Amino acid sequence: MRAYGGSQLKKNVRALSFVLSLLAIPVSGCSPTARGNIGAVAAGAAQGAGATETGTGKLMIFGGADHKTYLGCLNCSQYTADSIFNEYGQHGSRYSSESIWNQFAEYGSAYSQYGACNAYATDPPVIVDGSGKYYGRLTLNQYHPELGAGASYYNWLQQSVCADH
Repeated sequence: MRAYGGSQLKKNVRALSFVLSLLAIPVSGCSPTARGNIGAVAAGAAQGAGATETGTGKLMIFGGADHKTYLGCLNCSQYTADSIFNEYGQHGSRYSSESIWNQFAEYGSAYSQYGACNAYATDPPVIVDGSGKYYGRLTLNQYHPELGAGASYYNWLQQSVCADH
């Protein structure tokens, strides 16, 4: 990670906190356009956080046994084919088996050990960048010992992705 002076770090934290507070707005039941707009804000927040704090670009999530299943891009726009915000794509669809948005599949389930929406998940999806750097877990299990950067997605996950569970 890059080293920052105190004032620059405070500015980055304030900006990220503001954007993340926008994600606390409930979006369940929103129109596809509204969901896409929230997705774009979340993608921008994540991309801004990644570019500012980690020096990375694309953040990806992987799940399942040994984290071999690609679940999509966490900070890509809704128009990117593999974005979790592309509701017509494999990773953003509420009907895809490889989507955290599908409450009936193992990665979006509130009961699966691999489910992002399981508050007791033992092996939830991991967040990594293109070079394989590990950032933590995408999960509602706020006590997971490897939560890491996943903590910044907790409110969004709870209020948007997992709200209907």
